[in-house]
Amino acid sequence: MYENEKMYQLALTLLKGVGPVNAKNLVNCLGNAKHLFTLTKQEIAHLSGLSSAAISSITNQYSAVLKKAEKEILLCQEKNITPLFYTDAAFPKRLHECIDAPLFLFSKGHVDFNNAKFVSIVGTRQATNYGKEQCLQLVTDLAKTIPNLVIVSGLAYGIDIAAHKAALQCNVPTIGVMASGFHRIYPTAHIPIAMEMLQQGGIITEQLYYDEALKPNFIKRNRIIAGMCDALVVVESAAKGGALVTASIAGTYNKDVFVFPGRCNDTVSAGCNALIKHNKAALIENAADLMYYMGWDSQATRPSSTPSAQLPAFFQELNPIDQKIVSCIFEEKILHIDDLSNKTQIQVEDLLPMLLLLEFQNIVVCLPGNRYKLK
Repeated sequence: MYENEKMYQLALTLLKGVGPVNAKNLVNCLGNAKHLFTLTKQEIAHLSGLSSAAISSITNQYSAVLKKAEKEILLCQEKNITPLFYTDAAFPKRLHECIDAPLFLFSKGHVDFNNAKFVSIVGTRQATNYGKEQCLQLVTDLAKTIPNLVIVSGLAYGIDIAAHKAALQCNVPTIGVMASGFHRIYPTAHIPIAMEMLQQGGIITEQLYYDEALKPNFIKRNRIIAGMCDALVVVESAAKGGALVTASIAGTYNKDVFVFPGRCNDTVSAGCNALIKHNKAALIENAADLMYYMGWDSQATRPSSTPSAQLPAFFQELNPIDQKIVSCIFEEKILHIDDLSNKTQIQVEDLLPMLLLLEFQNIVVCLPGNRYKLK
C-alpha cells in the first residue's frame, strides 16, 4: 500500500518514543526509513537498544503513523509543498549540526538552503521605528557586499516582519520559519508578505499541514531560525521574549550572535543590553561590524592564485585531513568555522579539536567570531 519512501521518512519522525537521535541511528543502520517498518520487535531491539516496552509502543503505532504520513505527502503533492528529509541533498545542512533539529521539513518557494550566507534577524514584536530602520539599513548594507545573502526570520509582528520586508525591498531572498502548518499562515495579516516571499525566498515549517500555531510550536520554530543561520542578529528585545530564547539556542549551537545596543532606559532594548553585559552576544552598530566578525569583508580581496602554489613549507608534513583544513583556510585567508565545515565536509564538533591541535602547533589562529586564519 505504501510505496513512497517520503511517507516512511515522515512516518518515522511521527513515531512517539523514537526521537531524532534514535531515528538517525536507525536510518544509518538500515539504509532507509522503509526498512524499519518491516522489522520484528526482536530485530529493532538488536539495532536500537530500546526497551521492550518502548519497542512495543513504537510498533503499535505503525499503522496510524503510516496513514497520517500518507495523507501529508498527498497534501504536499496537491499543494506544491516540498517535503524534505534530513538525508536529502536539499535539506538545510546547517541543521545537521544541531542535535535537536527536525528531521523533516515542509518547504515552499525558491531557495537554496546550502549555498548562501544565512543571517537570521529576530527581535521584539513591539518594534520601534528605530528598530525597523536598523533592520532596513542592516539588510541594505549587507546586500551591497554579499551577493548570496539570505535573510531568515519568523514571520511574526515587529522585527521579524520588518526583516522580511527589508529583504524584499532589497531584492534579497528571505525565508520565513512558521510555527504552524501551511493550511494557515500566521499571523493572517502577513499573508500578502508571505506570498511575495514565495517568489523571492520561501517559507518552511516542521508542522503538519493542518497544525495550528500553538505556543510550544514557537519554541520549536525558534530553534530552526537559530540552527539554519551563519549569524543571528537581535535588533530589539525586551528583558524577556522569544528573541532571547532564539539567541540562547543559537549559543548552544555554537552560532555567532550579535545585537544592536539600546539606551539604558529603553525597555525594548533591555534584552539586547543584557546579552552584551553577560557576554552572550557581540555588540554591532552596522553591517560592517557584522561582516568583520564573520570574516565576510575579506571576500573582495580573495587571492586569485591557487593554494598549491604558495602553501607553507610545513604543509607536506601534515596528515591528509589537516592538509585539507589548512588548504581551505589558506585559499580564503580567513574562514568561518561553518564555511570550513562546508568546504571540508567535516562536522563542526569534529573540526573543533582538530583546529585546537593546529593552534597548539602554531599553524592556525582563532579570531573573534569563530574565524580562523593561518599564523
